[in-house]
Amino acid sequence: MHFSALVIMPLDTENIENKVRELLNSYNENIEVEPYREYFNYEKLANEIKRLETFPLDKIEKMAADWEVCSNNLEALAKIELEWFEDEVDGIDEKGEYKVLTYNPQGKWDWYRFIEFEPVESGTPIFYPCRVADLPQVVPYAIVTPNSEWYELGEDAGIKAFANTLEGNQIVSDEEAKWQLKVQEILAHYSDYLCVALMCHR
Repeated sequence: MHFSALVIMPLDTENIENKVRELLNSYNENIEVEPYREYFNYEKLANEIKRLETFPLDKIEKMAADWEVCSNNLEALAKIELEWFEDEVDGIDEKGEYKVLTYNPQGKWDWYRFIEFEPVESGTPIFYPCRVADLPQVVPYAIVTPNSEWYELGEDAGIKAFANTLEGNQIVSDEEAKWQLKVQEILAHYSDYLCVALMCHR
């Protein structure tokens, strides 16, 4: 998944690349951490089963055949769709099934590159870095503040928004509307700061 991110920093920042590295470091997916338990999300399982129940029978049968499970076992199919495979489960305790992991639970990106400029509808491109106050109305997928706080639209809503853009739809979900307001709030708070734009991958 590729997404855009704005990184905000003090206006007098001298080494922008180093500052970006510093602000984003804790969100690097490539960092290994001390082993911890990730528990299976049973709420997501229930929602996924409900979603699969809306599928036509022939689609369910094909999915079941592909994964070599019974077509009437929606729980097994739902776990597969959630990428929770039984052979990767490390144990079960009072909280349920868990895996022991060492990847960064705060991970948001595995690589990024700087965006020098990007076009806007007005025809005048945005050149980075620039003052936050000089930005036209932009709505990135993520924003990182000078305190290294990460805010984002969220993957599910982001994928829907991207699909709508590709299809030329002007549909704005409640999540997108709330995110647009959050972006405006953050940018207004840091209006006299510097910002750069990144193209990130996760």
